[in-house]
Amino acid sequence: MIIKKLALLTIATTLTLSSCIKNDIPYPVVELGITSISVEGASGASTIDHANRTISIPLKENTDIRNVKITDAKYTDGATLSKPIVGTFDMRYPQYITLSLYQDYEWTITAEQNIDRRFSVVGQIGDTEWDVERCIAKAYRRADFGLDTVTVTQLRFGPTPEYVCFRDKSELRDFTSGKEPNTLTTIVEAYNRSEIWRLIVEPREPSVDITRCTAGSQVIWIAATGIEGTESGFRYRAKTEEQWHEVPEEWYSSKGGKLELIIRHLTPRTEYEVYGYAITDNGEQHSNVRTVTTGDIFTLPNGDFEQWYHNGKFWNPAISADTEWWGTGNQGSSIAGVVLTSPLESLLRPGTPGSKCVQMSSQNAILKFAAGNCFVGKFDKIVGTDGLVNFGRPYTERPTSLKGWVKYQQGTIDCVPRPDMQGKTPNEGEPDGGIIYIAVGRWDAATYGGTDISPVQVDTRNESSFFNSKNPGIIGYGEIKYDASCDWYEFNIPLEYRDYESKPTHIIIVCTSSRYGDYYVGSSNSMMWIDDFELCYDIE
Repeated sequence: MIIKKLALLTIATTLTLSSCIKNDIPYPVVELGITSISVEGASGASTIDHANRTISIPLKENTDIRNVKITDAKYTDGATLSKPIVGTFDMRYPQYITLSLYQDYEWTITAEQNIDRRFSVVGQIGDTEWDVERCIAKAYRRADFGLDTVTVTQLRFGPTPEYVCFRDKSELRDFTSGKEPNTLTTIVEAYNRSEIWRLIVEPREPSVDITRCTAGSQVIWIAATGIEGTESGFRYRAKTEEQWHEVPEEWYSSKGGKLELIIRHLTPRTEYEVYGYAITDNGEQHSNVRTVTTGDIFTLPNGDFEQWYHNGKFWNPAISADTEWWGTGNQGSSIAGVVLTSPLESLLRPGTPGSKCVQMSSQNAILKFAAGNCFVGKFDKIVGTDGLVNFGRPYTERPTSLKGWVKYQQGTIDCVPRPDMQGKTPNEGEPDGGIIYIAVGRWDAATYGGTDISPVQVDTRNESSFFNSKNPGIIGYGEIKYDASCDWYEFNIPLEYRDYESKPTHIIIVCTSSRYGDYYVGSSNSMMWIDDFELCYDIE
């Protein structure tokens, strides 16, 4: 009995002691990520956002989104997956994958697909409304046109031969004859699946509705629903004026059921009123009056590139370190004794009032290729033989274009791409190419790794950080690529806006003589000269 009691006491004591033992050995923090993904039927490279742990796959129009095949994916060595990445997935819905090692990291994979669907009728008002999940397309038509003799002008559910519609648009005329009010149906077959689509034509009293009214500094962008086949237009005035001005025909980019236009030659920092109208049998009908205020004019600091200082090692495009607005890669290349970007007092552009231009020379440094560059932002620091560059400066306006002068000398690529760059960059012996691009957008340092002043960090060790035209923070973007040598000429890069609701926080401008320089790919003979950059806020 005593032996049993001692044994139980020993076990209890052992359990008590073991419950008090703490694991004080810290686990290392290893950030886990997906670094590349290959997808059949993709229309381009997937966007991998390491900051938010998301991947967006762009799909071709004729790819079956319910059966998307991911053929390959690379991720952090040693990580385990909650489920396979490679396989066939229904990409109508996000795919969630957790990578685990010492910690868990959840990644989300989504797909984007733009299918050009069309359903339109004579006398339509505004755009067709699509409910793809419920297979409904609805068009609004002038009430005085009736629904028993509808002329369908466009009918397309997807690319042929993948999508087959079993009714011709000429058969869809009497929208009073269906089982449901204002509705006719058709069977659409795609990828061996059949869907019953409901086509609805709904009567609406003629009207013009402004759906978007966004002011720049000297322009106003307008989008509205109009009335196809009806005389319509817009009028505007400064709020202090009595007289309304008619928008000229040449300022429209589209008319009919969808109206888009840009009102021009306005005064900055001024309140304007705008309304649309349509002339019908019942007289002239007006939309509500919209009021907007134009923005300010921001002039690019040192846009003529006349100001430079030398810090003892390399040139910088500013009067002093305190006034820097433009940056270069000179700090990174200086460790190899190479100067990429410098002021030049010869080879000036014709008619320049200044005495300097910028010369950018791509060069093979001691360890790596370096592209000649000049950008809005600041070189951050050198990490080993790589560089961290922060793009952007604070900016809240909406320019219409970037204007300037450029001269380009194209070289032949003499830096061999890494094997894993096959297909992403040109190969040795192929022509190099330059680029100038501008972007305004909303970026923050917490998401993009830079600073509050220059928030978008490009890390040459991390391909996912490279800035491109698909960056999700972009509001407006424009570019010119140079695939051949050219003498001095004046360029004008218009910005195309993707978001008319959000206000920009920063501006990015990048010029480089080798546009694949992020990958250390290019030609040591490529050069670019730039001068007299100017932001434009009006449209001639």
